[in-house]
Amino acid sequence: MTTPKKDKQPELITARVLVACTIADKQFEPNALVKGDAELLAPLVEVGELSDDKAGIDYCSKELEATVVDLNAAAESDDSE
Repeated sequence: MTTPKKDKQPELITARVLVACTIADKQFEPNALVKGDAELLAPLVEVGELSDDKAGIDYCSKELEATVVDLNAAAESDDSE
């Protein structure tokens, strides 16, 4: 007997924006926090536009009181329109 396949959830990462950039058609300034699929954000971490360093994320969240922008939530609400 085979077990039905579950849809595998994409890996999500949270990252700090290091340079002004556009991600998923949204503009972000340095020190913004974004959360999204690793497939989308990991290449930006690799080239230095984002950082997944926990200390930097904590700094933005606690000291700068930045809120995390969930890119998946924004995409889902765009799809429902």
